[in-house]
Amino acid sequence: MVLTNTELKNFVHRIKLKSEHMGKYRDQLNNLKEKLKKKIHEDERNAIRVTKFLIAGSWKKHTILRHTGDYPIDIDLVLYVEGDENIGKDLKRLHDFVYDYLVAIYPTKDIEKDVDMEGNTKSIKIKFVSSGLEIDIVPVVPASPAGYVLQPQRGGGGKYITSVEGQLEFAKQLYQANNSFNAIIRCLKWWRNHKELDPELSSFMIELIVAYLDLHEGIQNNIEEGIIRFFRFVSDPGFPLITFKSAINKVPAYSTPVFIADPTNNENNAAKKTDNPTWKDIVSEANEAFETLNYAQSRNNSGDTITEWKSVFGPSFNINQD
Repeated sequence: MVLTNTELKNFVHRIKLKSEHMGKYRDQLNNLKEKLKKKIHEDERNAIRVTKFLIAGSWKKHTILRHTGDYPIDIDLVLYVEGDENIGKDLKRLHDFVYDYLVAIYPTKDIEKDVDMEGNTKSIKIKFVSSGLEIDIVPVVPASPAGYVLQPQRGGGGKYITSVEGQLEFAKQLYQANNSFNAIIRCLKWWRNHKELDPELSSFMIELIVAYLDLHEGIQNNIEEGIIRFFRFVSDPGFPLITFKSAINKVPAYSTPVFIADPTNNENNAAKKTDNPTWKDIVSEANEAFETLNYAQSRNNSGDTITEWKSVFGPSFNINQD
């Protein structure tokens, strides 16, 4: 049996973070922003200043999932920072400043500073255990061209040029063109989590693959067909080089099994963390899902169809209305 958009939206409603539950997380986030901004402003030891806070990631793109035991509510908070002329050359110093501020503001909180082998900070995460909220702090420095920033590379040190606002606008345009875009991404993220393919198959990779398909194969607003199309595409041994016309620059030499470009800069590979063994696992799971859901469509009753979908998305899969 074929599942309708209405039925699959019932499932999406169960796995999404509902608007009535967002207030407590928003309050914690706003409180952190105000405290951090005040702390930086009061510190006379340095010349850095935050010119803007920007919420990014799944929260801003409206593809965030509800909190589960293994997967917290994760919000990216981007800090646009300006300072002396060397600030962009020393992101470690910038990260260390921000980390020290957070420790001073939240001395009892769980604050993680992820560092590479050379001791360079890659990311800063603060955890609010009681609510299940985790905030990734991402300091960036304005760069050229206009609207772009210098951002730390989470996947292994270094830095790169991107446009956070450009990424958000890209996702917004896709959602506006396809009102099933976010629902498809939420389902695929739930599958990814159920199959334990995170972080190798990131939410950003999923979003960009779905975007590429809409742009190159036509908008697919049938949720079931959009999900199946993703699995078919990922499991295809001829997976292409993914780039975007609106992005600056060209794809450099790369050693990863696939290259999925940042929609604002084709030099950046969203699949940077994905090596050959992990991509092989992703392809295998996608192929199994593709075959299973095609088989589910051929089943003659809803019970058998749902059983097949549960094998892909887990026992919590449910299309009944709440």
